Amino acid sequence: MSLTKASSRKDLAEQHPSPEPGQPKSTTIVKYEKSSCLFCNEWFDAQTFTEHLIHCGQVLEECPNGCQAFIPRIRMRSHLKECPRTNLQGPNGQRMSVSMDRLDRQSDQRLLVIEQDVGTIRSVLNEEIRQRLHLITDVGNIRKQNQVVDDWTRDTDKALDDLRRLMDAEASQRAFATEQSQLDLQYCCDIAQALKEQVESRLDEAQKMVNQLSADVTFHQNQLNDNILKLEELIFENERLNREKFFQIEEFLQQINEDIKTRLGNSDYVTSKQATLDYEVKNVKNIVCETEERCDKLDRALHQTMQNLSDLETQMAMQQRIASVQNIRGHLIWRIKDYSKKLDESKQYDTILHSAMFSNKAFSYALRLDIYLNGKGTWKGRNMIACLNVLSGEYDPLLAWPCRLQAEIIIRDQNSNAAEAEDYIKTIFVRKKSDDFIQSNQYFHIPHKVITSRNYLRNDSMFIEVRVLK
Repeated sequence: MSLTKASSRKDLAEQHPSPEPGQPKSTTIVKYEKSSCLFCNEWFDAQTFTEHLIHCGQVLEECPNGCQAFIPRIRMRSHLKECPRTNLQGPNGQRMSVSMDRLDRQSDQRLLVIEQDVGTIRSVLNEEIRQRLHLITDVGNIRKQNQVVDDWTRDTDKALDDLRRLMDAEASQRAFATEQSQLDLQYCCDIAQALKEQVESRLDEAQKMVNQLSADVTFHQNQLNDNILKLEELIFENERLNREKFFQIEEFLQQINEDIKTRLGNSDYVTSKQATLDYEVKNVKNIVCETEERCDKLDRALHQTMQNLSDLETQMAMQQRIASVQNIRGHLIWRIKDYSKKLDESKQYDTILHSAMFSNKAFSYALRLDIYLNGKGTWKGRNMIACLNVLSGEYDPLLAWPCRLQAEIIIRDQNSNAAEAEDYIKTIFVRKKSDDFIQSNQYFHIPHKVITSRNYLRNDSMFIEVRVLK
């Protein structure tokens, strides 16, 4: 086996690249395209290399005369002419031939040893060539790996630079967002503080208004009590005067009767007495009419005063309720006691029952349930009419308008067994355009026969539950 050119080795290395990092290594089969002769240093193809070795003129051959010289083939003839052993051929030629044969055998043995040594050298050279090829392949793989590592390092550095820029940008954005959040938080705290101060001031104003209303109510109630006392005194005085007048009239009539009995014969006297009696009776009737008119005026004044007092009490209670709304969960349970008595009052005076004020959530709409136990309008007498009102509240300027709410009105079944209880449920919708808009109440009716059925009424009490859905 001969050595190969560097160019051929390079071609082989390019034809059989090394595996990528992480992939299993494969066996590389080396195929030599050209080989060089060890004697003449000429390059030949693999097909013509063996034939060249047979005819190569630089191949060393031992002298056939046994002079122990190794002569190139191309100079063998010249050597034979000059070989000293050639002149020894003569009479002792036979003995010389024997010695020559012995020398030939020795030469053959030496030639075999030399050929074995040459084969060993060739094997060593081939092994060295294979190792060099492996080294060349490994160097190529290492170069490729280095190239891949360089590319990966370059990409990694670029990615790290991009990541650093992104981290810097993100850090700046977060710092800006944190600063903005702090500003927003400070702004919200300022608004909350201002709102708290405003609410406290309004609560103080409402408390002052309630106190003022309480003082006004007390003043008007004192005036009303004084007027009532004066009216009672006046009524008592008029009754006393009327009683005295009636007593005088009775005495006068008795006198007239006695005069009539004693003086029946004198018709002129009777006629004059009758005229006097008619006049006195007419005067008494006039006095009675005047007294009745005064009593009617006093009754109207008393009714008006009572109505004003009721309005003031209602307004004061409304302000107190608005200032102290505690139910802010949109859930109300209202117990109506003495149902029969309140139903009779509603039939006689058209009274309205008002629930406690509540709100669907904190700082939201002020709500109240109003009920006509005996109905209203065309529904009067056989139905209970109710409506859920949106009242004017302290926080109306901060709320969204128009107001649209949905609620459930539930009449609770007071059955002792909760599993058998069946509540009566009505769904209603409440709408109001704005905080200063006068709401047109949206009524719903519940028949009296439904209320008196099952266990909706128990111990003359009824429970009504309100749930604001949204």
